[in-house]
Amino acid sequence: MSNICYLINERQKLLFDPKYVHTLRSNQTLSFEISRYTTVQSESKYATTAIDIDSNGEYLLSGDSVGAVSIHQINELNVHSCNELKPACYEPKTGHKFNINSIKWFPKDTGIFVSGSSDKSVQVWDTNEMSAVEKFKFSGHVYDAQLSSRGGKTSHLIATAISNHQVKLCDMKSGGDTHTLRGHTAAVNNVIWSNRNAYALISAGRDGKIIMWDIRRSNAAVHYFDQFNGKSEKAHNGSVTSLSQTEGGIFLLSSGQDEQVRCWDMTNGENTFTNFGSAACPDVKSVGATVSFNACYPGLLYLPNGSDISVYDILSGQHITDLSGHFGRINAVCFNRVIPQLYSCSGDCTILLWEPPSPESSNEEADGSIPKETSYQDTWSDSEDDS
Repeated sequence: MSNICYLINERQKLLFDPKYVHTLRSNQTLSFEISRYTTVQSESKYATTAIDIDSNGEYLLSGDSVGAVSIHQINELNVHSCNELKPACYEPKTGHKFNINSIKWFPKDTGIFVSGSSDKSVQVWDTNEMSAVEKFKFSGHVYDAQLSSRGGKTSHLIATAISNHQVKLCDMKSGGDTHTLRGHTAAVNNVIWSNRNAYALISAGRDGKIIMWDIRRSNAAVHYFDQFNGKSEKAHNGSVTSLSQTEGGIFLLSSGQDEQVRCWDMTNGENTFTNFGSAACPDVKSVGATVSFNACYPGLLYLPNGSDISVYDILSGQHITDLSGHFGRINAVCFNRVIPQLYSCSGDCTILLWEPPSPESSNEEADGSIPKETSYQDTWSDSEDDS
């Protein structure tokens, strides 16, 4: 009996061991497949163009090509039983007339979200009323609208990427524009707030430039990312089509019309020259890429590539796999930070859920064995005792 108690006690210790959890989550993010049990239903007959998941992993927010908005509750799915995930809220009359290019939850509060559209506007929403409470109008199409996840003094600012070569900051408190950032010579595709500095903003445009801004300065452009780490201002040859960053903001990932993915070291702003191979579709339009969280350091890049999702190891550039299931161009992907799930939306008018294989389909989980280290994981020791 004592041996059995000892075995149970050791097993319980293992389940909470950081190295075990690290390896388990790494394997889970590597083995995504289309959910066998959950189908995401839609009230709209049009393509979903933008998605987002709140930080608590409770609600999936989406916008479509005619300006409609949907909210799905995703935290109450029955494990290993069939789920038809229908919208908890659907609002076809949003005030947007055209394509919603970006839709984002307010950090740590699902009572507010923002949307940016090709109708040259950004709207701030009251989720409870499913109505817009503030609207910002611009002279160009809005391709991206982002809120800072760090909160603090910049939590009320919306960074917008506009087709008229400008980045504008909108103040939700005053209802007006506070900054206009000029430096691009073509339409701006993407903006992203840095995870390292609350005042740092990064933009990417169809001119091939990626610019870091310090919004506290009058001459706000502080760094132009150069693919050769020289004196050029070009990060890509052609349009920059996506921006994403790791959880701690150490690495920035970009893809471009030149069919290249680049990894940037945010401690010095330089290209790491990680070889991802020929990685992205030669398209001028932006796509919503994402990075895995709470997995192996520093994570995996999920990059829409036509009708597939290409998965890459950020450190080595290794092409891990392609996730295939859509029949149209994938517009965006979004990673659930709470549990290992990935959502994708496409021009085929579907939203797909990707998750690890079910236990019965995985021999490794079925026999209760400990997950093995993946081929791309580091073998560094967690402590001096392990060496």
